[in-house]
Parts: sequence; C-alpha cells; structure tokens
Amino acid sequence: MIKKFKVWVDGKEYFVEVEGVDEEKATVTVNETIPQKGAGVRNKEEQVNSASLATAGTCIRAPMPGAVVKINCRQGEMVRKGDVLIILEAMKMENEIHSPIDGFIKEICVKEGMTVSSEEVMVIFE
Repeated sequence: MIKKFKVWVDGKEYFVEVEGVDEEKATVTVNETIPQKGAGVRNKEEQVNSASLATAGTCIRAPMPGAVVKINCRQGEMVRKGDVLIILEAMKMENEIHSPIDGFIKEICVKEGMTVSSEEVMVIFE
C-alpha cells in the first residue's frame, strides 16, 4: 500500500510516497525534482526511519500501536516545534510524540487511556 505525506526538510516542502513499510524502514520516493545535495534527501529513493514520517504533514499519526498515557496539549492551543504533545506507551516503554511544526491544535483525536494502531491520526493542526 502506498501512503502519501507532506514533509518539510530544511524549510522546503516535499510530497513523498511511502511504500513497503516494515518495522524500522520504508522506501520513500520524492515526487518532486531531486533536491541539491545537503538539502536532506540524497537520492530519489532512500531508506528512512518510518517513525520520522509519523509526524510529517498537518497531522500527527501514531508511529506504532500503543496506549495513550498522557496528552500535553489542548484544542486551540499554540504549540512550538519539538513540544511533547503526547506520551504513547508501546512495548512497556513511554515514547514522547513531538510537534513537527509551530502551529495551533485544531483537533485531538485521541483520549488518555485509548489504544491506537500504527498510523492512526492523533492530532490535527490548523
């Protein structure tokens, strides 16, 4: 199954298609002209950590199945890139889910104690 994402690298926006996601890696095809060396994407097809794609675009998706332990944001709140928005417990480890961008929270799609599946939308930005 091919999934499409909008990704920002060094302030530039790219549209990517992800195919063949396994536990740790995914094959990514950039559907734009290939950026110059040093812009973050070296080849048209590149292996990347699938967890980094979980927060790409205007929503945050669960990088793995787990339980929502804590929600550190509210609808309408302004957050900064890097803020910890959600704590997700998976395989008895707590994982911090960070904001990929500066922006306002439009909707929180999960609740504390809720179980989420991989790629489930957790937060939507305005």
